[in-house]
Amino acid sequence: MPERHISNTAVLCFSPNDGGMEHDAISMALNIDKYLANCWLVVRKGTWLERQGGRAGAKVIAINFSGSFSVSAIVRMRKLWREQQIKNIIFLGSSEIKSIHFSLTTGVEKFIVRHGTTKSSPKKDFVRRLTWSKVTAHWCISQHLEKNVRSLFPVGDAEVFVNYVALGSKLNEIPHAKQLTARSDSFELVHVGRLVQGKGQRDVLSAAKRLRDHGIPVHVSLYGDGDDNQYLVDLAKQLGIEECVRFMGYVDSPFSHFDKYHAFVYPSHGEGLGNAFIEALASGIHCFSYQNTVFPELKSLGLSFYMAPDRDVASLAEDLKEVWEARSPVNQGNVELCQNVFSVEAEMDALKGYLC
Repeated sequence: MPERHISNTAVLCFSPNDGGMEHDAISMALNIDKYLANCWLVVRKGTWLERQGGRAGAKVIAINFSGSFSVSAIVRMRKLWREQQIKNIIFLGSSEIKSIHFSLTTGVEKFIVRHGTTKSSPKKDFVRRLTWSKVTAHWCISQHLEKNVRSLFPVGDAEVFVNYVALGSKLNEIPHAKQLTARSDSFELVHVGRLVQGKGQRDVLSAAKRLRDHGIPVHVSLYGDGDDNQYLVDLAKQLGIEECVRFMGYVDSPFSHFDKYHAFVYPSHGEGLGNAFIEALASGIHCFSYQNTVFPELKSLGLSFYMAPDRDVASLAEDLKEVWEARSPVNQGNVELCQNVFSVEAEMDALKGYLC
């Protein structure tokens, strides 16, 4: 583990929700504070992140933040950077970049923006070139996102680096997947993610329908909630598989339930990294995705999983059918590789070179 010698640091995350980025912000702040430097987690006042960050033990500072540009937030942040002698700032997000830009005092030496989602529109107009001009480094959580950032953002003289997200303590908490054997009388599939179009749940249900038509006793559990919930309920009924689909809702640490399932089916239409997919790989469960965005990159790391042609539900179902018929054992190789690639040690070692 790296030595704790970095200057005072702030991790900023102003999202009001409880998605992957917010969980990452808490873990990052805790890890930096433990291994690298005194670290504060700066959040929007009154959000889930303020409450959960405090419960997790992070040094939370909450500020009032209205809209994408807030004069009061700028004043509060400038005061905070001086009072806490902050020299490093790591920002998770993008919409509040204008306020942060004008908050940066001369004492702040490193301003890192961490990118966790794929962007689609260019951000190189004059105003964005100005508000992104103080960024010293762009932290991308995959090579796929590195290409996305270089293509769409005004990088200028800033460094761009790839540093995978650490699973941290999860690596010791994720149980091994359920073994698929000749005596297994059902094929248990699971998906974890927000119930929104494009996350892949619709494709999972369509693939499950194909498996049922082949006489395979498949059951599907969907962990998460979101705007697509009712659509998915109706789709399951239309496909005639409602009796074998379980809507589990939002669950803390859904990875702790992986020992109940044989296959993690994640046919997302695009991911920056996909924390849930990484957690699944770390359990040894059979994993399934489409061939898009970050998934070929994960393959290149040596991780083993099934990758169907993009949005090809028929091929996805065939891959699942193959695993059911072969009764393949859990993938211990993935478990061991994830212990190294997604460790806190690896994340902190890579990050420290961009801090002062």
